[in-house]
Amino acid sequence: MSGMKSKLLLVLAFAGILFAQPDGNQILGIWNTDDGDSKIEIVKCGDNYCGSIVSMKTPRNDERNANASLRNRPLVGVQVLTGFKYAGSNSWTGGTLYAPKRGNAMSAKLKLSTQDSLEITVSAGLASRKVTWTRDK
Repeated sequence: MSGMKSKLLLVLAFAGILFAQPDGNQILGIWNTDDGDSKIEIVKCGDNYCGSIVSMKTPRNDERNANASLRNRPLVGVQVLTGFKYAGSNSWTGGTLYAPKRGNAMSAKLKLSTQDSLEITVSAGLASRKVTWTRDK
């Protein structure tokens, strides 16, 4: 009987792993931006997810920032993703993306299309744009 119980527990544990709902942490890690210029590390920030620039091919300052007092800060270390919450189905919503090339933040949605592809849809007014970041290996 104990052998049967062990097998049953093993089967139930395996089924739990197969059918477990992802918790949102599958987005964690380092991602290459679509232009290949920067690497962004996505981490947990309390109950949300955020991301900061950890390296750049050509490091530069935040010279296009709408806030003139921030234009001399190095972009490496700047948080560019803030306030994202896991919404289920490999999607994160409710956050903003800071775009250093434009110097402003926009609302965005994140979607893990594959384990190594992160689709980012940014919205500014009526316009929206989608880019894909790839997981750094």
